[in-house]
Amino acid sequence: MDLTKLTPDEFDRFRTFIYEETGIRLADGKITLLSNRIRRRLRELDIESFEEYYNLLTQKKLKGELEHFIDAVTTNETHFFRTGGHFDWFIDSFLPTIRTEASEKKRDKSLRIWSAACSSGEELYTLAICVDESRHQFAGWKISLLGSDISETMISAARKGVFPNRSLDQTTDERRSRYFAQLQDDAGWSIRSRLINLCEFKRHNLLEPIPDDPFDCIFIRNVFIYFDKKSKEVAVQNLIQALAPGGFLVVGPADGIYDLLGDLNKKTIFLYQKPY
Repeated sequence: MDLTKLTPDEFDRFRTFIYEETGIRLADGKITLLSNRIRRRLRELDIESFEEYYNLLTQKKLKGELEHFIDAVTTNETHFFRTGGHFDWFIDSFLPTIRTEASEKKRDKSLRIWSAACSSGEELYTLAICVDESRHQFAGWKISLLGSDISETMISAARKGVFPNRSLDQTTDERRSRYFAQLQDDAGWSIRSRLINLCEFKRHNLLEPIPDDPFDCIFIRNVFIYFDKKSKEVAVQNLIQALAPGGFLVVGPADGIYDLLGDLNKKTIFLYQKPY
């Protein structure tokens, strides 16, 4: 099999298909990257050409291939406690405020958190660690921690809770000792089962509303850099609808959605609150 690179026409067809399915818009300069990632799927499936694969994919003649294709072409890179200031806010401000509101009978003793586009789970497990460190103050509460991603492969990896060494580069030694077990031959780390049991993961496309009860806090960081304005508008509205009154949206510094947040009140450069 002699496969080199997508032609410009093939690249346009594939990236249009990716956009229609995920809302992700690939830039012109991504032709080599996309060629390499698709080529791996062709070799795995013993398909002779990009055109043949495109036809089989778009005509849905390969069962389950759409999920494999999305897994192959999306980039996933994250680690625990990425952008630590966001988690400082979560620990020092958000959780105490939630507890105070409950003690004053302004809310039920329930807490719902969503890590949208969670990749392999580091962000949601970081939030689970933050909640666990205050677990005695949340005794008797109903706590729901949800992670979602468009990639079924990432969701499966998140459920396993096994991570390479680099994912823990920003995790303190104390937290490593308390919440992780090192694998043999220094091959990475597995997270403690009680945190796995605290978290739920499922596949979800941000272009669709999420069929869940409203959330008190949604983390959506460094995802919209791959979306164009139209896709951002749809996804952001879905996120706003998913927030409970008074709920918080935590965004990444490069997401470029600040003019799409409507009535949300800006608290900091990364933090927005839905009115009560």
